[in-house]
Amino acid sequence: MIRVAWSLLALAVGGFAMTATYLASWPQSQFTSCEIDPAYDPVACSESLIDRGGAGYVEALLVPAVLCAVPVVVPRRSVAWATVGTLVVAAVVAFVRVGGVAMMLVPTAVPATVLAGFHRRLAERDATTSVSAQSFLERVHQQQRGE
Repeated sequence: MIRVAWSLLALAVGGFAMTATYLASWPQSQFTSCEIDPAYDPVACSESLIDRGGAGYVEALLVPAVLCAVPVVVPRRSVAWATVGTLVVAAVVAFVRVGGVAMMLVPTAVPATVLAGFHRRLAERDATTSVSAQSFLERVHQQQRGE
C-alpha cells in the first residue's frame, strides 16, 4: 500500500512536471498578455520560460517526481522522511536559483509529509494484508487436498 501511495504521488507530480515543461517551452506570447503591454520587451514575448530561465526550470519541475520515486524503490520510513527533507531543501535551493518555479516543490512536500507520517500505519497494513492473503491461500490448498 505504501508503494502504491508513493507511486501515485510520483506519477501525479511527474505528469504535472511534463505538462509544465512542455508549456514552458512555448513562447510567452502564447500564454501571457505580454504583446499588449507597452512596457514589456517584444523580444521577451517571443522567448520561452526555458529560454529565459535555462535548465533550472526543468530541474525544478522534474526533481520532485524523481524524489517521490525513491520511497517506491526503498519503502522505509527513514527514506520517506529523507525524501521530505530533500524536497524542502530543494525548494529553497530552486527558489534561490530560478524563483517562483520552486513553488512546485512546496505542494509536493505537503502530501509527501502526510505519506511519511502515515508510513508506519500503511506499512503495517501491507504486512497484515500479505499475511492474510498467505493464510487464505494455505486454507484453499488445504481444502483442495481434502484436509
